[in-house]
Amino acid sequence: MDPISLQAEPARKRTFQEALGKSVKDVTTHIYTHDVEVTLIWFVEESKRYQTHLVADLDNVMKPILDAVTGPDGLLIDDNQIQSIRAMWMTPGAFGTGFQLTFESLSPDDYVTRAGLSFVEFSADRCYMLHGSLGEHASEVVSTYRRMLATYHNLVLMGMPEHQARGILPVLRPFPRARLGRFTLHHEREFPDRA
Repeated sequence: MDPISLQAEPARKRTFQEALGKSVKDVTTHIYTHDVEVTLIWFVEESKRYQTHLVADLDNVMKPILDAVTGPDGLLIDDNQIQSIRAMWMTPGAFGTGFQLTFESLSPDDYVTRAGLSFVEFSADRCYMLHGSLGEHASEVVSTYRRMLATYHNLVLMGMPEHQARGILPVLRPFPRARLGRFTLHHEREFPDRA
């Protein structure tokens, strides 16, 4: 399929995003948890690209594509994980028109299985991931996060520079609640303290 412009009518954009999102869900099982680089190669005829108004610009096709692959069924938790974007168009070859989208983790092994993935909220700006496979150990993990956050806050209150105190925090990337709309979100109070 050809990518669609950010300015496309909402129904066309929604149809494109649903089709792409379903394709991603059907052929993948993992989601990236940290920063990624995205590469888009759009295969489109030069004459169509340069000599008509029918083809969107590269910058206008990125957002609908990225929105389609973000969320509980996608490849990204949130599009703020994207640290680098490379986008180009090429004349179609044997594969014809369409696009190729590649994601590369900037830190090795920063992806997890999507099944059962949820988040636990400690504050509006600090929600940490909970793997679906934790089962009975989820409370212990949340208790550990809670202790790490308390130590971090105490170090900052004692005058340690914030960038140094961050070293005590979980290596998992926190996400703000506002960016987790379609994910299951728990509050840390739901988990008894195991300390």
